[in-house]
Amino acid sequence: MRAVLAAGVLLTGCFYIDPIIPRPRVSIDRPQAIYRGGSVTLTARFDSDSKPGQNQWALYSCLAVDSPPRDGCDQTSFISFRPDEVTPYDAVTFMVPLMTKDKGGKTGAIRVELVARSDRGAIALLESNNEFPVADAPPDVDLAAQSHSLAAGAPIDLVATYGDVDDDVDGVALTWTVSGPSSNYTLEDLAIPDDPGDPSHRKVGKRLTPDIPGTWAVEVTATDPEMTANRASRTFTVLADRPPCLAQWSPVVPPAGATLPVSARTLFQVPLVDDDLDAYPPITDASQFGTTAFAWSILPPGATEHQPVPGANLNRFAFDPASFTPGDIVELRVEIADRSHALPLPCDDTAATCSIASSASCLQRQTWRVEVR
Repeated sequence: MRAVLAAGVLLTGCFYIDPIIPRPRVSIDRPQAIYRGGSVTLTARFDSDSKPGQNQWALYSCLAVDSPPRDGCDQTSFISFRPDEVTPYDAVTFMVPLMTKDKGGKTGAIRVELVARSDRGAIALLESNNEFPVADAPPDVDLAAQSHSLAAGAPIDLVATYGDVDDDVDGVALTWTVSGPSSNYTLEDLAIPDDPGDPSHRKVGKRLTPDIPGTWAVEVTATDPEMTANRASRTFTVLADRPPCLAQWSPVVPPAGATLPVSARTLFQVPLVDDDLDAYPPITDASQFGTTAFAWSILPPGATEHQPVPGANLNRFAFDPASFTPGDIVELRVEIADRSHALPLPCDDTAATCSIASSASCLQRQTWRVEVR
């Protein structure tokens, strides 16, 4: 009778067995390289079967990887993150300390203690290594450039600004490299003061003068005492020296066929010339720059060609109508040149204007037709 009842229970009874939940696993994602003084983000990654819950982090500075905590790692964390209701701390971002707190040396590794819990409160098993190497931070270096022109023969001022977050900045060495279509360039030292508001950085200046057109590149390499290096570079497309351009003149030139009446001594002048190397007024902050060459000429009544005015080689010329008879028509002309484009100009003498580049916006000759009153 008992055997029958037992059989009935086995045939009709219902049993529920709670499945065994495996312990969750977690790993730590990190950057390929960690540097002293740099910003680092570590992320806790749970396995696919678990959902993240609350995490608690503690980070310690060490002298080297695999140092026993009591021998090579600080006993006190330099930073810790504890979970709250708002932030579960799946990922933490922090600055790597330059030095250990009590081990008397530079940080060579970071030890991570992570207590990770799943959404069910289970403590996860940390799969990855919890000590990560810290490398010497490379120097930071920036290369700035400034120039009035990128014509061959014009100087390019270069300023390298550099520092090192975990080494003495005065121990950083700079190396300059120039590449281009010629080896006849010049590279001179340029005095540049340091920024008093930024004592952690230094400045070094150079003045590059390319001698021919083409693509020029400058690279500066900063190397710290641990032989860790960083580089910055600039590339320049250097052009041929363009012709000078008359940018301003006075008085106003009358329309074609009209004349400018002059009854008193009048100053004709060119206050502004645009040029890569020989502008007017001249650029005075580098010896490579020169100034525009001026030549004035006059076509008096009865003459067939403009006659140069002796000694008239400035940007201005005073015309005195007293030298002529009222009613005379006189042409007064100015022509300009730079070091690459000499006088006489390749235009017929009868042309009131002349442009070497065949551009109405860049003239090297201007003519006034004056009527003496």
